[in-house]
Amino acid sequence: MQLLDALSTSTQQQVSILDSETFQIIFASAEPMRINVKEKKRATKFAVEDGTDRSDHVVRELTNIEIEFLLVDDTRNQFESLRQAFEQNKLVTVQTKVRSYENMLIVDVPHNETPELGTAISIPIQLQEWVEVKSAFGELPPEKVANKSQSSTVKRGQQTTRDVDPETKKKAGVMDDWGKTARGQK
Repeated sequence: MQLLDALSTSTQQQVSILDSETFQIIFASAEPMRINVKEKKRATKFAVEDGTDRSDHVVRELTNIEIEFLLVDDTRNQFESLRQAFEQNKLVTVQTKVRSYENMLIVDVPHNETPELGTAISIPIQLQEWVEVKSAFGELPPEKVANKSQSSTVKRGQQTTRDVDPETKKKAGVMDDWGKTARGQK
């Protein structure tokens, strides 16, 4: 289920960062000053025989968000809360006035301390969309592999190593000595 279905952003007046598992607001006392969301696509390009460029595929880039927080009260604990989420690779959901962005990972937590801000500090955190790779196992049709017995990755199981026979080991030693001599190490 998309978070968009569960939460209405039409009445959302403030940027919120939610725990991706519980949807509870985290960093509630940190004041977001500005948010910058980048959603990009890239069209692939390739040259054709007549010298022109063509495109036939679109790649969706990962969403990047920068939120500038101003920590005013209890700055040490608020900053530590942000750092803890950063260190633990906690996935969060960013809810803006117009849209929610799920599975965002905090990738940068710089902070600015200036005399003009007094006891407050500015933290322009950066988040990046997290898309986990899912492994796929199965069989390829035998005509797609050179050795038909290798068409199943599932049946291969754990591979065990075997000791190298003395003749092969001797050849490797000679090559290693030759390489060291060529590099001036021997």
